[in-house]
Amino acid sequence: MSSQDEKIRDAWKISLSCVNSSTGDTIPFFFRGGGFVFISASLAAIASLPYRTFLSSFCRQFVFQTYIGGFSLANRNSLKRPLENDEKNEFSWKQACLAVGSTPALALIGTLPHYFIERKKSLNTPGHFFSKFMASALFGVLCACNVFTVRNFERESGIKVMRSTGEVIGMSQVAGKKAVRETALSRGILFGVPVVISETSVYLINRRRLFPQKSMFLRGFLVYFFCWLILPVSLSWTPQLREIKQNELEPDLVSSTKETTFFFYRGV
Repeated sequence: MSSQDEKIRDAWKISLSCVNSSTGDTIPFFFRGGGFVFISASLAAIASLPYRTFLSSFCRQFVFQTYIGGFSLANRNSLKRPLENDEKNEFSWKQACLAVGSTPALALIGTLPHYFIERKKSLNTPGHFFSKFMASALFGVLCACNVFTVRNFERESGIKVMRSTGEVIGMSQVAGKKAVRETALSRGILFGVPVVISETSVYLINRRRLFPQKSMFLRGFLVYFFCWLILPVSLSWTPQLREIKQNELEPDLVSSTKETTFFFYRGV
């Protein structure tokens, strides 16, 4: 292969990582794969730092939820659908309000458990660990809920379903629900597992009194480290282009074709 062909191939790969495959829009640098790995891991580590004040904890949760919400929106499915006659795509105020309002709500829900835990003042006890463990698991659940709220329009309006040739046959709510569900699951695992593992590790270390004065920094480091380990797996464990069988789709959508397998863009 000539050097010119290699340059063209490299440029093509770069362009694929910079453009949303469904919408055709350019993805901002901070929401691309490389930027997402560094920024999301850093924000997750900061959000998992020990509780100091309610406001500081809420702000950390809010910034984190805002960023991953922006990432979900930048890597969403296309909002556009085939229009008939003079029909126009209308701006959904319902979706806009849901996406904007969900961020502070999720941040508040993520902050409240830590507020009540710190009021008990029972450090390094099994009960305290169980409370922290559940709060860490809730962190992953909230990340999954973030995907559901930001990309709710895909579940209501449906997403494009294609034949193997790339021809779009219509919009499917079933495919939309499946795309959002799979993405939410991967997002919950991505951030929930590192926080749970880190909280468990810090508890065991504190019980043995190995680094009693540095558990705050240790927790943040472990979250950051495990996010870096799990991120590639979470983003690639299911391909973005997913298959869906004919019997899973709406009957009116596949009534005019004999193909048994179709495809849709899952998003990230």
